[in-house]
Amino acid sequence: MTDLDQEGISGRLRARFSTYQEAPPRHRMAAAGIAFVVLLALGYGVYTWYYWRHHVSTDDAYIAAHIAPMSARVPGTVIEVPVDDNQDVKRDDVLVRLDPRDYEVTVEMARAAVVSARGELQNAVASVPLADDSTRSLVQQADAALGASEHGIEIARQELEQRVAEIQSRRAAVAAAEASVRSAQADYDRAKLDRDRIAALVKNGLVAQQDMDHAEASYQTAAAALETARKRLDQARSDVAQSEALQRSQQAAVAQSMRRVDESRASLANAHSQRQQVQVRQAQVEAAQGRLSQALANLQQAELNLSYCTIRAPMAGRVTRKAVELGQVVTAGQALLAVVDLDDVWVVANFKETELTDVRPGQRAVVTVDTYPGKKFRARVDSVQAGSGSVFSLLPPENATGNFVKVVQRVPVKLVFEPGENDQHLLVPGMSVVPVIATR
Repeated sequence: MTDLDQEGISGRLRARFSTYQEAPPRHRMAAAGIAFVVLLALGYGVYTWYYWRHHVSTDDAYIAAHIAPMSARVPGTVIEVPVDDNQDVKRDDVLVRLDPRDYEVTVEMARAAVVSARGELQNAVASVPLADDSTRSLVQQADAALGASEHGIEIARQELEQRVAEIQSRRAAVAAAEASVRSAQADYDRAKLDRDRIAALVKNGLVAQQDMDHAEASYQTAAAALETARKRLDQARSDVAQSEALQRSQQAAVAQSMRRVDESRASLANAHSQRQQVQVRQAQVEAAQGRLSQALANLQQAELNLSYCTIRAPMAGRVTRKAVELGQVVTAGQALLAVVDLDDVWVVANFKETELTDVRPGQRAVVTVDTYPGKKFRARVDSVQAGSGSVFSLLPPENATGNFVKVVQRVPVKLVFEPGENDQHLLVPGMSVVPVIATR
């Protein structure tokens, strides 16, 4: 601005002031009133501008709270509804009761099944040591019998070898006896010839009778020797036949001992196979344990189903949207009522993304509710959602189609009330509110 402009403005102001001084008093009062109003409006505008420079607000906000939808977990008939709609309840207060008789019968049946399964398990556990002891005894007996049979076959084989050696010895004796018979036969034949020749000579008187007597005695001695040799041969042959019979008998004994060994081995193998009954018994124990676990699980499920017949409040709050009546038959999952926690309510405010530049958790805020004009509630910023509302909508925008139009997005901000602000439970979910956040 130049000096000439400043002098022009000063001149005009002096002219107006002179005109004001020359004007009548009534006109001066009117002008003063207008000036006051202008100054007041200017001051209010400056204050408003300064105020909203450090505050942000939105009318796209509402009250939110924890809402617990209560539904039946098991089917049944409603026998009691001790609460009314919009009634305040405490935690664990009974909301609905279903007829429990069918589920009580199921619990008793499950308990009986547990008792039966526990008895089967005890029997199976008791049978394991019995089977172990009995099969171990069978194995020991079969092992001892096999040892005795193998020892018996060794003895029988040794005796058979002795019989074979004895037969060989007696056959040698037979051969010696046969040789003795042949020698005695030769002596006998020679003595007989000598006797016959001497007998002829005695008849002719060529030799003395004494020679004849000697020849006769030699003949008789040779005959006796031949007879003795023949008897020895017969005895030796009889001994061989007896030894061969004993050999055959011993061979039969060896064969019988071998059969006993085979039988003992089979008995031992059978005893070892009987030992597998211990594993079978142990498997039966494991199966019985599994049946007991299943029976216990069924009992637990039956008890849970019985407990589900009594529907209790999960938290303190107010009953709303009650849709259950006495005598009604409900199914599992059917909605019955809802419990609203009025002790923990908050504000969900959808601010424009351009208004969140200076918004931080912990900043103080004031909330006005449409239901209670003029009443203000103290609050503070809890958190800012990690994404705009459109991102989490059912059909999020697809900006890659080529038809992009820039729209200012809104981001939900959670504000929590200061302690004691809703002690009278004036705020309920869904109420429209207007929060104002102080960003400085």
